[in-house]
Amino acid sequence: MKNLTLIPAILLSVISVNALADNEHQTSVKYNCKTITGTIAPLLPDPACNIKQEQLGHFPDVNFLGFPGTCFKSTLTATLGNIQVTGTSYSGLTANAINDPAILTAASVIRLNAGSDELGRVFTTDMTLLANSKENLTMVDGSKIYNGGKGHLEITGNALYEQTTFAGTLCSQN
Repeated sequence: MKNLTLIPAILLSVISVNALADNEHQTSVKYNCKTITGTIAPLLPDPACNIKQEQLGHFPDVNFLGFPGTCFKSTLTATLGNIQVTGTSYSGLTANAINDPAILTAASVIRLNAGSDELGRVFTTDMTLLANSKENLTMVDGSKIYNGGKGHLEITGNALYEQTTFAGTLCSQN
């Protein structure tokens, strides 16, 4: 039983490390990385399942469940580097290829704004370990300043019921 708990933890570590590792064929790409910390309001149902609108362009390999109660929206406030940002997020649970009922998978899009200026959108694939209420988000795509970027976020807490905190790193190409 201990190995069943250890395997997801190792998998999450590998995913998080790989999200920030430079691809050996792209060593000339330089990144500007900033830490981000903040809070996310409790998730609300998203009956329109807005995340599915991003599927073709950003999540071609993802199969959203798409039925009521599997799509969510929220708002966030954070500090990115040394600037205050706000944002909105849309997410949807996805078919879980890991085949472990203690792990949920999802995909999200997070739109970040500094005042009235949109910095860009961050597209992530997500994995939640139900046992410890931690969700790891790995950036798979981005727009505007995050086009070609990379990064990861970790959410602590159960966003279905309460405000949660998050921290991580977002990198944009120089």
